[in-house]
Amino acid sequence: MPYMPKLNQLEVFDAIITCGSMHAAARMLNQTQPAVTRSLKELEQRLGTPLIVRGVNGIVLTEMGKLFEPRMRLALSELRRAVDEIGQVTQATDGTVSFGCSLLPSCSILPTVIERFHEVLNRNAKIIMTEGQLSDLLPSLRLGRLDFFIGVLTPELYLNEFIVEPLLTTEFCVIARKGHPLANCSSLSALRDAKWYLPMSEAGYYTDLETQLFPKGRNSGISILFSDSITIGEYLIIDSDYLFIGPEMMLIQPRNEKAFCKVPVKEKLPDGTFSLIYSKKTAMTPVAKLLADEIRHQCKVVSAQL
Repeated sequence: MPYMPKLNQLEVFDAIITCGSMHAAARMLNQTQPAVTRSLKELEQRLGTPLIVRGVNGIVLTEMGKLFEPRMRLALSELRRAVDEIGQVTQATDGTVSFGCSLLPSCSILPTVIERFHEVLNRNAKIIMTEGQLSDLLPSLRLGRLDFFIGVLTPELYLNEFIVEPLLTTEFCVIARKGHPLANCSSLSALRDAKWYLPMSEAGYYTDLETQLFPKGRNSGISILFSDSITIGEYLIIDSDYLFIGPEMMLIQPRNEKAFCKVPVKEKLPDGTFSLIYSKKTAMTPVAKLLADEIRHQCKVVSAQL
């Protein structure tokens, strides 16, 4: 059986892929470039194959490098998570939780969750939140870079290796700023020439919704911006009269209630179900479980208000 690679060799390879060059990887690791180059060569000798080649635009993974990368990164992620979890249990450290979420829970459920989590449950825990659709964040979830994901599911995705826990089903509606010229429209047909801000998605809820909004296709003059940025979305809706389709529960929050209103279209939009998605094989760390439990609690509170 061949000798296993050393941990520092894997960390160097990971840094080279992340940074795109030996020089940048050395700077990130606080090592000299010759030391980084030596660690990479030792790893390649141990595996018996080249992993990268230098190209005009930086490093490029070989076919064996592409094969090795995902499993190597999963192993590093699991090791880091294990060390973090042991620290949380044995040394009462606060720990880190990384999770992904779509735009919708980030502007409806999560502000209250994170505020309570930091103020009441774990003041010093480090929370890393990555916004995006499940289709985009699924590789990070599979590789263990994310502890869990919360958002509206995409039925086309293969999720057999995950636990999918439905949390909350809510009605969706057209949302505008208060005082918008189209705020009192009663049909989608009256809104088809409006400006729209929609979450970015290649499949799932919003892709299907486009068919309902534009059954005959989009007019060439329609302005539609796709993004997962809360800041950009809020600016466009409030200051530039864009319309948005989101969960009706967004309007329950006092801050949103003052700024936004529901456009009373007669057509019923499909309901959306928020789900919590996490690995079947790897248990959550204590701090990740604590945050997930708080998300479950908040979803029950919101559900009772709907």
